[in-house]
Amino acid sequence: MTMELEPIKSTRIYEEIVRQIKHLIAEGKLKSGDRLPPERDLAEKFMVSRTSVREALRALQSRGLMVSCSRRDACWSRPSPRSPRAARPATS
Repeated sequence: MTMELEPIKSTRIYEEIVRQIKHLIAEGKLKSGDRLPPERDLAEKFMVSRTSVREALRALQSRGLMVSCSRRDACWSRPSPRSPRAARPATS
């Protein structure tokens, strides 16, 4: 008898937060320009530390999916095809 088992994947907490937020975007529950709840509220809802939430928001910002709306808030933003990230020349 052969069992097909998959290796255990280690997921970081912030990656799971990113996955859930991207899922909300894909479902249309989070629209461009929508403000996310404050870090403290997100941490309580996800039952994680604020540090994990901050790391997730930074990851989303670096991927061009989030922008800072104000000093304390983050907003979802559709990636622009003309974003500086896309326009950067390749370096070797």
